[in-house]
Amino acid sequence: MFRMLLPCLVRRPFQIFFPFVVLGLGVSLLATVGCGPKLPGGKVKITGTVMLDGSPLICEGEGESFVNLSAKTGDKGGAARFDRGTGTFEMVVEPGDYIATVRATDGFEVEDEKRGTVTPAKSLIPGKYNSPGNSDVMVTVLPSGGEVSIQLSSKQR
Repeated sequence: MFRMLLPCLVRRPFQIFFPFVVLGLGVSLLATVGCGPKLPGGKVKITGTVMLDGSPLICEGEGESFVNLSAKTGDKGGAARFDRGTGTFEMVVEPGDYIATVRATDGFEVEDEKRGTVTPAKSLIPGKYNSPGNSDVMVTVLPSGGEVSIQLSSKQR
């Protein structure tokens, strides 16, 4: 009976260390995949929703749909299109406080070269949200990134 157990007790060195090598490779692979790509310059990824009167800004048809974040000082900030069907967007910016501006139109600007006129697209939100000088919407981006909400109101103040 001892002879039957002897092959199990006496293993070659590579047979003993093989499970540890596999385990080490597996842990290394998981660590590499889990880290993901590093963002440049201390920037973070944010996701957000443009809200109008407490509901996501849904825009039917074609037109412009942009979100801009402008810092009060300096040149940091970011811009992205928001999804016209859900009001959601993704952006990569530096952490900090920003003034949010939004442009949402029904259609596009039309230029008539013969008459020399330009017909602007109809804005779906109050005009004050189109300019950082007029917008009163502030957004804080945390060092960890994450979710933000841009709250707009159709009521003129």
